[in-house]
Order: sequence, then structure tokens, then C-alpha cells
Amino acid sequence: MPEPEPECPTSATYAVTFRAVWNASSHGNRPPFPSGPHFSRLAGAAHAPEVSFWSSGGIATPGIESMAETGSVSSLCREIDGKAERGGSTGCIRGAEGSFPSPGSARLRFEATEEHPLLSLVSMIAPSPDWFVGVSGMDLMEDGCWAERLEVDLVGYDAGTDSGATFTARDADVTPHEPIGLIRELPAAVREVPFATLLVALSEEPG
Repeated sequence: MPEPEPECPTSATYAVTFRAVWNASSHGNRPPFPSGPHFSRLAGAAHAPEVSFWSSGGIATPGIESMAETGSVSSLCREIDGKAERGGSTGCIRGAEGSFPSPGSARLRFEATEEHPLLSLVSMIAPSPDWFVGVSGMDLMEDGCWAERLEVDLVGYDAGTDSGATFTARDADVTPHEPIGLIRELPAAVREVPFATLLVALSEEPG
């Protein structure tokens, strides 16, 4: 008689590795390429399927706008923690404080639960008018249990809140805001080399 398959745990701890690859060779064919390319502090949450913090085609919340334009995640984390208070997500998960260069990397850990099996995570492409990378509602479950390893290329999104067309363009607010969407035009358009890659892997250490 075959042994019963072990039950799936009700929660899982994941280690996230964000590998920044954006550089003058990958995204520098239309000047001016900025000095000191970097990314802002990572921020996001594990959340329920009915919750969304951002989506392609949606309108940026004040928290996403602030993250995409300034790199600050304070407003976004308040939005996330508001959802957490109502049971829709974990509290805000953050990477190390401050920005990090590209090429470079950043890491964080977080816990997902059976109530919160999706991951949303973002970081500003900096400098830029309102460009960012991230995942929205990444499913951490595979075949009825926690995925061991997920890896995805991160391409650029335009938050739809600033009309600047170059990395160092002056502020040019868009009112009303346009939908969030993939960047289709140079210098930050989708290309063979992404801005970054995201690796999400099960971890035996606590979050």
C-alpha cells in the first residue's frame, strides 16, 4: 500500500535574491545614460488572491507613485499594512534600507501563508521619471504546495504618473494618471537584457 503523500505546510519561508543587471551596455544606446544607475529599496508583501497592490493596466496608487518617482516605500508600506490589518496580506516586507547599484544585488526573506500565497514586490529604476520593476501577484504554489524555486526576468514598467521620456527628465506630472504599462520606447523599452532578475527560493531559515 503506497505511503500517503505528506501534507503541504500551512506556511513557507522564502529567500529572495534580486539581481540588478541594468548598465550602459544593456540600456545605453540612447543618450544621456545616467551616472550611478541603481534601484530603490525593495518593498512588497505576500497577499491573498483577491488583493492587488499594482497591476499592468491599473492606475498607480499613491504608494506606487511615490515608489516609482522617488524610491520612497513609506506610503506603499502604509497601504500594505492597511490591507494586513484587514487580513488581506502580510505586513510590508522590505529589503535593506537605502538604494543599491546596478549591476548589483539585494536580498530579503519573507513568510507566505496559505491565506497569503501570492507575492508582489517592486523597486524603482533610478534615476528615472516614474519607471520601476516588479512582480504583481506571483503565485508561490505549484501542484498544490509551495514552489521550491521561481525565477523571472524583470522588465521596465511606466507608472503613468510622469511623462518624462529619459532617465534624467525633469518632473512632468500626468493628470489624470495613465494606466501602468510596460515601457515600449527607448531608452527603457523591453529588450533581450532585462533590468534585473528575481529569484524566489524556499528557505529553511525563518523569515
